[in-house]
Amino acid sequence: MHRGVFAFDFDGTIAEHGQVPDDLCALLEQMSTEGSALFLVTGRRAESLDLGELRSVFTGIVWENGAVLQHIETDEFLLPFGALDSNLVARLEATGAGFEHGRAILATSTEHEPSVRRVIDEWGGDAVVVHNKGAVMILPPGAAKGAGLDRMLAICGFSPRNLVSFGDGENDLSLLGLADIGVAVADAVPALLAAADLVSNANGPAGVADSLRRYWGDSDSLEVEPRHLHPILLGSDSLGVAVSISCRDLATGSLGVFGDSASGKSFVAGLLAEGMHHAGYQVIIIDPEGDHRGLRTLPGFVAIDADADGELSMPPAFVCALLEMANVSVVLDLCSVETNARAGYIADLLRRLRLLRTRRFRPHWILLEEAQHVLIRSGGEVEAELAALTAEGGTAIVSYCPDRLPSTVLRTLDHLLLTPLSDPNGIASVRLDAAGPLGDGPLDIDAGEILICDRRRRVVVRLRPLERRVPHVRHLRKYLHTPLPWHKRFRFRVDAGPTGIEAASLLEFSSCLRTITDESLTYHSRRGDFAIWAAGSLGDELLASQLRSLGERSLPVAELRAALVQLVSHRCDELAEFG
Repeated sequence: MHRGVFAFDFDGTIAEHGQVPDDLCALLEQMSTEGSALFLVTGRRAESLDLGELRSVFTGIVWENGAVLQHIETDEFLLPFGALDSNLVARLEATGAGFEHGRAILATSTEHEPSVRRVIDEWGGDAVVVHNKGAVMILPPGAAKGAGLDRMLAICGFSPRNLVSFGDGENDLSLLGLADIGVAVADAVPALLAAADLVSNANGPAGVADSLRRYWGDSDSLEVEPRHLHPILLGSDSLGVAVSISCRDLATGSLGVFGDSASGKSFVAGLLAEGMHHAGYQVIIIDPEGDHRGLRTLPGFVAIDADADGELSMPPAFVCALLEMANVSVVLDLCSVETNARAGYIADLLRRLRLLRTRRFRPHWILLEEAQHVLIRSGGEVEAELAALTAEGGTAIVSYCPDRLPSTVLRTLDHLLLTPLSDPNGIASVRLDAAGPLGDGPLDIDAGEILICDRRRRVVVRLRPLERRVPHVRHLRKYLHTPLPWHKRFRFRVDAGPTGIEAASLLEFSSCLRTITDESLTYHSRRGDFAIWAAGSLGDELLASQLRSLGERSLPVAELRAALVQLVSHRCDELAEFG
């Protein structure tokens, strides 16, 4: 499903002497019927080519080498780059060369190229001159097959990251350059053969038909290795060799990111999301704890969160409509939404995302954070949808306890990224159900390291410093007011056991410091529990450092309480200003 958009040059690629062979017509009709989006991209004028019934298999047609777009459903023609300047047209016609006039361009034989270039130089304006098998085309500035198709895809709601392009001539270089995979027929010009990801086994239409059947015919088709994998640099191995994971692997496979709390797994997931978005892939992050809302600072990233009453501002249908109609990535911040309300929302969203992918083949990457909570509470509602998505690929899940995830989901994973993971049950479940040769014994992943494991490799990577475009600041707005998950709350104790008092947010913690008993205050202070909670549950290293320094001072309990209250209250004020 990852690649479902196909673009074809006409003359010499799908047509010989202006005719598309019957077997290729039938194949294109079958692909269109089965859900692929097909586009024709040609240097011809619309008036010069009668496609007959074949016209209906195309979603859009790019004419005149990218200068004219035709939206088939509405039969609307668009000139995204405008037309040639009328003054230039008059000057060219005065040369006496025989020009073919289009809606936006002129064309003539290559023998007239010197005079064409001379006129353009003397005129002093801007125009594009392109070769195409014995012809020279004069186009408006910016026009090219690739640029025109890019505009056409955007109009029709598709992405170049799902595109396979076929061509044979010099003017098809930009067409193949736009695509995720570019295919040249066997008798293409040398420059196109050199630029292609795949060269067909036969000339012209026969080569197109053979390639479509061999590589995109069914689930058992051969895989094409594109030249541009869009790698995301993670760090280096023990020998100092750079280690990456490709956007292609993330878009076509499924990923599990597992590790202890505060071990860096959300940091790594955010790093991957940044890389995918930067490479032109559409991303949606379902974020129960608000770890990724900082991504909204990136161009083309939108954050959606709840209102003051904990109600999400967009229902799942609206989120999918935004993804379909706009070229944006989305962070769905659920941290203010009641935990019991999340499962139904996420199940509906995942179901709609699967339907969106059948129509538009995107979003390319769906990331579900803290997957164990919603899967546990959903009673199977989310599990079925998530298992289907991970089986299709282009999906990632993040969890600190993979043993709580259903085996139906774990067994679909193609890649693992593990941060330090200490729980034996978590390690055992990953070894049993997920991808990759983990072997026996401890995982030996140190702080600041990740283990990449799939069916091809097992390598420990030291994360490179400063690799995030967006600082990973956990919960700076969220944990001030919003209740933390139950396992991250601070539970006050004394030597004899629990007191029954807990703090679910930083403000509650600040309030409790004023009222808990002296015994409980000194119990936690001497153990360093306050700093441990600030670093581990809140992810606030600044506050944790200040609490550690305070704990090292031997203060009387009254002074200790006053200092703690002052310190935590000051931090609350800082975070309120930040949010």
